[in-house]
Amino acid sequence: MTSIQIVDSEGVVLDAPFWFPDDQELGSEAYAVVSILGSQGSGKSTLLNKIFQTNFVIADKRSFGKATTKGIHAAKCQQNSLLVVMDVEGADSRERGVSGKAFQSRIAGFASAISDVVLINLWFHDVGRTEAVSYSLLRAIFIEAAKAAAEGGAIKTLMCFVVRDSDPSYTSEELKDILLQGARDIWSTIPKTGEAVNAKLDDFFDFDLFALPHMQYEREQFDIKCKELKDRFLQESHPHFYLRSEYSKGIPADGFAAFSKNLWESVYENAEILSTGDVEAGQDELTAAYKCEEATSDILRDIAKETSKMLRNLEEGEKISNLGSKFRDLVNQCLARFDNAVSDVSSNALVSRKRRELEAIMDTSLNAIFVKQLQVLRENALSQFKASLSSEEVPSDFAFFTADSMFVREAEDSIRPGSDWSYNTERTDLQNTMHEISSRRKQLIAQQIQAAQQQASALQYLQMQQAQMQAIQQQQYGGSGGNWNFGAAYRPPETDVNISVGYQQHRTTIQVSMVPDESAGYLGPGGFTAGVGPGNLGLSFNINI
Repeated sequence: MTSIQIVDSEGVVLDAPFWFPDDQELGSEAYAVVSILGSQGSGKSTLLNKIFQTNFVIADKRSFGKATTKGIHAAKCQQNSLLVVMDVEGADSRERGVSGKAFQSRIAGFASAISDVVLINLWFHDVGRTEAVSYSLLRAIFIEAAKAAAEGGAIKTLMCFVVRDSDPSYTSEELKDILLQGARDIWSTIPKTGEAVNAKLDDFFDFDLFALPHMQYEREQFDIKCKELKDRFLQESHPHFYLRSEYSKGIPADGFAAFSKNLWESVYENAEILSTGDVEAGQDELTAAYKCEEATSDILRDIAKETSKMLRNLEEGEKISNLGSKFRDLVNQCLARFDNAVSDVSSNALVSRKRRELEAIMDTSLNAIFVKQLQVLRENALSQFKASLSSEEVPSDFAFFTADSMFVREAEDSIRPGSDWSYNTERTDLQNTMHEISSRRKQLIAQQIQAAQQQASALQYLQMQQAQMQAIQQQQYGGSGGNWNFGAAYRPPETDVNISVGYQQHRTTIQVSMVPDESAGYLGPGGFTAGVGPGNLGLSFNINI
């Protein structure tokens, strides 16, 4: 569905009885309204189009620095005819300059007053940075909420922080805690009257946070997360369904245009001019704050692109050589850009403070890359250690020293000069892992030695047994170890028959022979050995040693 401009760049609201073709047809049915606020060029329109299938105009590279969305544009969600989506002009448009703070305050107050859900679209590097655009928007929103509370007409709104290019090392709860603390600090400074004096921020807002990965470098995950966010708006059964009845402002479709016009005029007349620094700051202070904020936003946007490229290489397991030097050059270039951008207001005390804050923010972003680099270096050192241990010629102590030295050398090379970064935790973890591997290796070697000794003992025993068996066999079959034999012969009396039996070396022989009469005398009368054995039996038993 085609979007319409309901508030133009000059603050003039669309004067028409109905804004959408089916307003009158829907009659008293109440619209649900979702608005998105954030800095210019942060992808607000792209996100709305992806979630709600709207067709808000998207900025291209040639229009960078200029507001693509001017004023407030609105469109219907294709999947829900009772859902109105509002795309709000970026809060840091260069075209408006310092004077644009008043307009930003008005549209932020209007969007929060009419919406069921307000999406605060902000960069990950802006989380916790109180001078960021998103924090000035919160102030405008809270002022409008306090005013409504004082008049007794406040209705709770859901505020969802959408963190872009989020660092996966931070959980959603951690980011939410940081943003909520900043929101409560802002609420405490808001002037309040009537019923709002003792009210708490949670009386007017429920908060949620949704982290999105980088749209360009992590496109698949980005699409998946956008689908999850979409379900929170369109699936009533979702446990985190956003469009609940307690957030509805109850604006009927056929009266939506008239109600919105009256609300805008009310906010426009009573809007408070906000600066990114102290309220009611002088013009010089306001100008300095604006220039600092503009320069900081540009620099951090470029830093985010550089760190995303580095992170992608590291996630593929590739270390970045000379990382510390690259960090140093990058920070120096960015600080030089900042100095050049604020050169005409450099005498203002605010500038030096903003410069320190910028360096601190860059340090935090780059430290996340440093930690990821340490993980890669640790894995590389551990792989080298394991490879060294695979060779029996390399002692484990030498392998440990070599891997540890390599890690320290490359970790030192990755530290940004002048920072207080440390790699002690990762080094200790590496050393503990290598000690554990060495201990297991020593246990394995000890087990192998013990098994070899047991095998040698068993072999020696078997050899001894074999030698003993061989000795017995030699004794049985003859040889130097000794032998024995047995023989017997018998000749029945008065016969020529001679029977002999012999045993020697497992061989038994039986011989029957006929002895002629002329030879019988040699054997004696009537047998071999007359008078030696009974019945002419002759015996012989010989042992050789």
